[in-house]
Amino acid sequence: MIQKIKALLREVISFIKSDFDAVSYLYTLTFCGICIFVNYTYNLYDTFLVPSYSSGWSMLYFSIFYMAAYFMVSIPVLIIRKQTAILTQPLYYVKAIFFIVSFAVVVGNFTYQDLKIESFTYLENHFLIRLIFFFKANITTLPLLIIAKYLWDRKEKGLYGLTISNKHIAAYMSLFLFLLPFLVWISFTPDFMRAYPIYRYWWYEGIFHWENWQHTIIFESVYASFYVITELVMRGALIIGMASILGRHAILPMVAMYCVLHFGKPIGETISSIFGGYILGVLAYQTRHIWGGVIIHIAIALSMEVMGFIHYYLGIHKS
Repeated sequence: MIQKIKALLREVISFIKSDFDAVSYLYTLTFCGICIFVNYTYNLYDTFLVPSYSSGWSMLYFSIFYMAAYFMVSIPVLIIRKQTAILTQPLYYVKAIFFIVSFAVVVGNFTYQDLKIESFTYLENHFLIRLIFFFKANITTLPLLIIAKYLWDRKEKGLYGLTISNKHIAAYMSLFLFLLPFLVWISFTPDFMRAYPIYRYWWYEGIFHWENWQHTIIFESVYASFYVITELVMRGALIIGMASILGRHAILPMVAMYCVLHFGKPIGETISSIFGGYILGVLAYQTRHIWGGVIIHIAIALSMEVMGFIHYYLGIHKS
């Protein structure tokens, strides 16, 4: 297991040796730090973005929010690294904005929240709305990325990292096993208890006359699919897709956007997303596939769910 993890480390170290620039890295880290401080001190997400869910402006607000994070790192980093010629290329802006908006309009789409099927109970309607929340990217973002692929990246193999490559797959699985004890420890923290499990099956007992395990498997499968789309955008489109224009300079702006994407989650999760996003971005750039991120993301997400279920079963989790 250690040897497999070392193979991943070699990929990351190799990238850092060719990419590291103290000023641009410090700028990115400082930008993310300021964003985190402002958000968690003044409740930026809850104050400005959450109210937009019901106002009808959320898709626009999320698009602006994510684009601001991306370009407020991308443009300064390119200037710092004396890559200003890229800033004169229209395709740099067109592709980046297309990728960001294709995801932001999905994250910010809450038009279905008042959906009500008369023949369903309140809990059944609520269950359906939650499924739509996590599945909506599959029917919106995915088709848009397929269009982008055929517009700009037809010669690239696969769909922005969704390829048949299996490089380092076993290493990613080993990395997850290495992280598992840490995840178990984290599961006992108050922030974790408040946030997980995402799906509390005991709230939905009896819906559609299903057993608990049936609706739990359906929800968790849809929940996991959301992480495939997240990886496809963050490590696929914004790294592999933008690499044709930005090369290795695609990593840091993705990290900034990935950081603010976690606003609304526990602060520890947001901070760790900076480092996790960077590592997964580097590995996607080096290997030209996103399966590692998909494996890690889904494995961690479902492990958190299972640990939340165990806490409930043991009486540790009361809500």
